[in-house]
Amino acid sequence: MSLKTYTFVLHGLRTHLNTLLALFASCVLLCGFSASAAETALADTPQVFRQYKDAVVQIRIMDKRSNNRTALGTGFAVDDAGHVISNFHVISEVVWHPESFRAEAVRANGSVVPLAISGFDVVHDLSLLKLATPLGTHLTLDAGPLDKGTTLYSFGIPLDLDFTIVRGLYNGLLPKSLREQIHFTGAINPGMSGGPTMTEAGRVIGINVATSGNDVGFLVPARYAVALLQQRANAPINSAAQMLKLMDTQLVAEQNALATRLLAAPLTTDTLDHYRTPRDWSDFFRCWSNEEHGEEKRYTSLTMVCGSQSNIFLTEDYETGTVHYSRSYVQGKGLSDLQFAHLYGSQLGVGPRVPDATREDVGNFACNTSFVRQPDGLPLKYIFCLRAHRKLPGLFDAVIMSATLDQTQSGLINRLVLGGVSYDNAVRLGRKFLGAVTWSNH
Repeated sequence: MSLKTYTFVLHGLRTHLNTLLALFASCVLLCGFSASAAETALADTPQVFRQYKDAVVQIRIMDKRSNNRTALGTGFAVDDAGHVISNFHVISEVVWHPESFRAEAVRANGSVVPLAISGFDVVHDLSLLKLATPLGTHLTLDAGPLDKGTTLYSFGIPLDLDFTIVRGLYNGLLPKSLREQIHFTGAINPGMSGGPTMTEAGRVIGINVATSGNDVGFLVPARYAVALLQQRANAPINSAAQMLKLMDTQLVAEQNALATRLLAAPLTTDTLDHYRTPRDWSDFFRCWSNEEHGEEKRYTSLTMVCGSQSNIFLTEDYETGTVHYSRSYVQGKGLSDLQFAHLYGSQLGVGPRVPDATREDVGNFACNTSFVRQPDGLPLKYIFCLRAHRKLPGLFDAVIMSATLDQTQSGLINRLVLGGVSYDNAVRLGRKFLGAVTWSNH
């Protein structure tokens, strides 16, 4: 290599090295800034925890006879008078059996304070409680909108471990939801129910209510807690009869609103063979389809099931507010008419999933069967079943079914299930749903 060539190469290496050094220096500055920003963001979490933890309490439901705990949750103070917001499902045992259970709050410092029930919103799973001794601090409810991606902080006592803070993100209201909930990207675990989820400024935008795991959590929007506080702060509940009356009033109003909504909504249909059958009723229903082939493929059953996925919690074994519907098109392949009739009858006899309840909660189903013709002449077997809620007068669970009777080797079965509706609303909704079953050429 000549001296001239060597000098040229050396100069090029020096230039390249200087460029790399400049880039490295820039990277150090930038990376240093990013790390510092990240550390600042993480430092916000312990600051939020220290600032607001004293307004949060663990809620314990105690058996009066044994003085043992039967349920745990979280709550938080919302005013200086000692009112606390939590979930209805946290204190439901006290509502149903106040003679057997009581509620108490455990403060962050470990002291225990008795709790009384001031009210609840059973539809949105909220409760309003009253501390015997106010905490001396409280959080502010904020019903205002947030930008998607806003950092939030959730408080609670998961798995009875300790007072805990979880950092996550606001992801807006759940789409296609019958009852409004916020999607929170953060870990909500058992024991955190009823706890506050807030902004860095300490403004509560939602109340922890449920989780699907994998950092998918759900919150009740704070505006429902605001309404509950306004309605019930000066109206304490003193007896089990008052609690049941309040629950019944709320559930009757909710089912009336739901029935009005469904009766006003268009019920679209589609074609199965020579039938028109219900398909889409409202945007809060989610639908799934399935195709089943019978033994030796001698029949097929095409099924679609649509549900609201938003039941109302009453107890661990008792729910209401259910709305779902389904259809099954059954077709024989090589069966005799008698064999198909037996198959079709057995398919109709498969009961749909009804709302969870115990014999203490509801009576037995009573059913009425009739044979009718639709206005276009389509013959149907019509089954209407009701069971009454024992402690909630005027509310029923309804199962309404129809089966077409015009073919010997095929048929269409439709089912509608309603949890906690009045008799009149069950009739009206059943008529609308089954009225959409017609021949496709009419």
